[in-house]
Amino acid sequence: MLKNLIGGLAGRLKKSEDAEADETAAVERELEAMENGRRDSAEEPVGELPPTLGFVTHQPVLDRQHRVVAYQFFVKSGQKQGTAKRQEFDRLMLNTMLNMEVFRLLAYRRAFVHVSISSLDEPMLQQMPLKSVIFVLEPDQNEPITSQTIQKLDDLKVKGLRFAIEPAAFDGSVLVERLQPELFNRVDFMLLDFAAPSTRVLAPILDQLPRRYPNARWMACNVGTAEDLDVCLRAPGSNRFALFHGPFLSMVRTLESGKVDTNQTRVLHIMRLLRANADPKEIEGQFKLDSVLLFKLLRFINSPVNGLSRKVQTIEETLMLLGRDTLFKWLSMLLFTAKKEDGSALALLEKSLIRARFLERLGSYRGNRVEAEHLFLTGMFSLLDVLLHLPFPDVLDALELPPTVRDAVIDNKGIFSPYLALAVACEQGDDARIGALCKVLNFEVDQANRYYLDSVVWAQEVLRESEVHNDVESV
Repeated sequence: MLKNLIGGLAGRLKKSEDAEADETAAVERELEAMENGRRDSAEEPVGELPPTLGFVTHQPVLDRQHRVVAYQFFVKSGQKQGTAKRQEFDRLMLNTMLNMEVFRLLAYRRAFVHVSISSLDEPMLQQMPLKSVIFVLEPDQNEPITSQTIQKLDDLKVKGLRFAIEPAAFDGSVLVERLQPELFNRVDFMLLDFAAPSTRVLAPILDQLPRRYPNARWMACNVGTAEDLDVCLRAPGSNRFALFHGPFLSMVRTLESGKVDTNQTRVLHIMRLLRANADPKEIEGQFKLDSVLLFKLLRFINSPVNGLSRKVQTIEETLMLLGRDTLFKWLSMLLFTAKKEDGSALALLEKSLIRARFLERLGSYRGNRVEAEHLFLTGMFSLLDVLLHLPFPDVLDALELPPTVRDAVIDNKGIFSPYLALAVACEQGDDARIGALCKVLNFEVDQANRYYLDSVVWAQEVLRESEVHNDVESV
């Protein structure tokens, strides 16, 4: 369907507006069909589980400094299940994660893996990388918690397993009041779900659970806005809130001053000079005004994951060996690291790197270098408005990006739009949208899953080798 991309990017073939409209309509039709199928399946009784569970969602978890220190893993089953079926589902999920080498992501991160409390007997729990994994126990309405359940938990904790729960989910139907302290005192983390109804969300705080169970730390889940984050940080026992998960980081917030950081302004100016084919000496002169920026840039470029045969030492040498487009690509990373001690910017950098690499891998599969480079820029700049607290298109106007990149990032249209939409769907674990977009782009879901995992690992390696460290040992 998209075989004319190569010619379009090279200027030899220009896709008509009607063709682009057809592709957009195709995506919408696929999404509608997938959504209808999902609604229909929810009304049907549970049948045999599939041989694979499709896309394994892994969403970032941040510490109090907004640094990514963990991922939350889960697979959306989409159906209510009995105890035996849920245990089978958990076994299949753990097996899928092992077979897909999902835990490659944990070299520099920790993991929160959701399983049913009825699966404590599952031997595969102990095959997980125990130092890196915290199991989030979910209640089983068909199997109330008993003293025997507590004993199983104790036995596993002796073997090094760690656990977390969402207290509000364990009501009287699965956990009698006398056993509540027995369970809650044994977990390492407690979860507070901000996507739940308000009374359910506030109940643990109003009951002062953080004070009642001082040994557990808290993770705020599905934090949607900066205002929700403020609630976490100002609630009773807020000093125990150690981790935060949710889309709050990607929400655009306007700075009171309306100004971009000075270092970021310099990076944007250098990028404009590159796009305008300025003399290399003029570009190098800008870096002489801030030697730290040059040091950071060369550290990114010389990272072993980039596979250079020898290290570059100057901007002129970089331009000669790599070219302006590649230098422009790596300069975009400096926008996220220009500010000192900014955990939010580093978290946005990691997310942008994952998107950029994922889109680049999808483009490389088609065999065109230009397309792959432009897709990388699409992912890299897709969160620039959040980083700089400036709206699109203002932040991109001066950079003279390729039209295909601007169309996708600013207007969510054009031939790159489905690629960016697929990256976002992978972040959110939206199975229906992933399936629909993969079909439109002619990729298998397993292939997209593999590329996405590879991209997450790549982003971690780039950051680690560039000496951007996160304190995962505290989790």
